[in-house]
Amino acid sequence: MRIGVLLTMGFLEAEVAPVLDAARILREAGSELEAFTLAKSRHALEGAAGSVWTAKYALSARPRLDVLVVPGSLGLARAGRDLQVELWFDEVWDELQAVFLGANGPVFLGELGRVPQLVAAHPAYADEVKRYAKLGHETAYAVGKVTTTAGYLFLLGVLLDHLQAAGFDIEPVLSQMALAFD
Repeated sequence: MRIGVLLTMGFLEAEVAPVLDAARILREAGSELEAFTLAKSRHALEGAAGSVWTAKYALSARPRLDVLVVPGSLGLARAGRDLQVELWFDEVWDELQAVFLGANGPVFLGELGRVPQLVAAHPAYADEVKRYAKLGHETAYAVGKVTTTAGYLFLLGVLLDHLQAAGFDIEPVLSQMALAFD
């Protein structure tokens, strides 16, 4: 399974790093799993906490994806309005098994015209998200292939649930990261 993590300007490092680390743990435990970052280009992007990352792949050169993770970001609305990003997303949409959205991820799909009617989001982004969809009271909502979350560890939790449902043994992640999800 290939998991792409989309980086946009102002991405939340606290959502990206656990996803990539969980994939590393599973791969080291023998799972056929690959996770990588991708962005509009391979130029450096500054995260919300100030770290600077360069995506492994530009959108135009990325391998096939099974799962897309869109972490929360200060730049999601702008990314969703970018024609190159929109064309790429339209190209990969049908091949994606699942899309997982972080703290304010519905903003991205809202700009692309693909946001579910009822979404989850982090309370800090509620006003921004409400412009695109109805904000529910749960920490995650799954509608079709899209799962919106309140972000942070809720994002990691739903991704791990998806991987477990797909037959992956997530126990190495839970024990190594000392996590317990209901």
